[in-house]
Amino acid sequence: MKYNKNMSDHQGSYRGCELIEVKLNTAQLEIGMYVKELDRPWLQTPFMFQGFRITTERELQQLRALCKHVTIEVEKHYWFSYQKHHINEKTQESSLKEPQVTTPLHKTLPEAKTLYDKANVEIHSILNKVKEAEDIDIEPIRETINGFVRSVVSNPNALLWLTRIKNRDEYTAEHCLRVAILSIAFGRHLDLDESELSLLGMCGMLHDVGKMIIPDEILNKPGKLTPEEYDVMKAHASRGGELLEQQSDLDPSIITVARHHHERLDGMGYPSNLKAENISLYTRIVTIVDAYDAISSERCYKPAATPAEALRILYENRGTQFDPELLQHFILMVGIVPTGSIVELNNGQVGIVLANNPQYKLKPKVLLVRDEQKRPQEERIINLAKCPIKADEKPLEISKALSNGSFGVDILDYTKSKEYPHLSEFNWL
Repeated sequence: MKYNKNMSDHQGSYRGCELIEVKLNTAQLEIGMYVKELDRPWLQTPFMFQGFRITTERELQQLRALCKHVTIEVEKHYWFSYQKHHINEKTQESSLKEPQVTTPLHKTLPEAKTLYDKANVEIHSILNKVKEAEDIDIEPIRETINGFVRSVVSNPNALLWLTRIKNRDEYTAEHCLRVAILSIAFGRHLDLDESELSLLGMCGMLHDVGKMIIPDEILNKPGKLTPEEYDVMKAHASRGGELLEQQSDLDPSIITVARHHHERLDGMGYPSNLKAENISLYTRIVTIVDAYDAISSERCYKPAATPAEALRILYENRGTQFDPELLQHFILMVGIVPTGSIVELNNGQVGIVLANNPQYKLKPKVLLVRDEQKRPQEERIINLAKCPIKADEKPLEISKALSNGSFGVDILDYTKSKEYPHLSEFNWL
């Protein structure tokens, strides 16, 4: 889908349509886009006017040579349609392909755990400062998100393991971390470039900052909220947007996601009752990830649903609450039994899911750690999609998912600096 230059004519052709400003990596620019701002002074460039429409390939190349980012002005409805088509074009050919990795899991886990721990400290600091009405510094989070992106690009499974470690008492901070990681992994599945992944990760990390303004007795209430309390809780979305608006040099998409991540396609969401055409692509992505992690996490007022149950709930609400096409891709990315899940096989053995197979959602690669009697065994990897089957045996398959800690298996133990020589030959991890 090429950019429709008629939609970018700045000389009044919008006829009252709402305009928005979008910050883009210059690699994403196309002829026809209206450039409103550069990331450097205009006098340091050959462009005569402060604000112009790209009309030639030469202008396009000059912008890419001189700038890393620019701000374009575009009609809101068209931009959201353009973004969605951009995703669809990328995923038509690649959605069922197994992600390529460049670093095996056993080498990625220690660095991923270090990044995760660092981000955990940073998001706790930011949320605490928001709660105390103190100034916050976004820059450390930005650097850590870039580290997440590098880790996910080289091997998404390491950080996805870490999203399975959950502490109910630290829900909001860890939820922000998990939404950031899952959003980046989802964006990678959608074939977004690294600058888009970094922006998406920032959207996920900061989407719930407004919750820190909600009183603890409402935020952590074990029972059902009253209508009045629910109104207070819903205010976290708009308050989060207001908080982030006070930050300088913050991409507008991050503010938009914080404000709109509880909007619904059918217009029944909050705070603005936006309908589908007014809900941005990044918001649609984070909305899916946010709901998935919330449903599959234990809270003071509810037990955790299994990942499969969480996906079923999301699927039942496709088209009304969640973007159906994006949700389909999310299910393919996560898998029915996500990376890092502890599972029991139909022969009684216990293992940890290492990586999902997009073609066979119930047949992932599994690290076996307990034998049929639940005793520690020599660890080895099996690919359930390729296990040989004897004539008198049933095929090996997952019988059920287990909670972390079952039979003495703790995911956290497998994220420490521990060598797994037998993993090194499996470069697909």
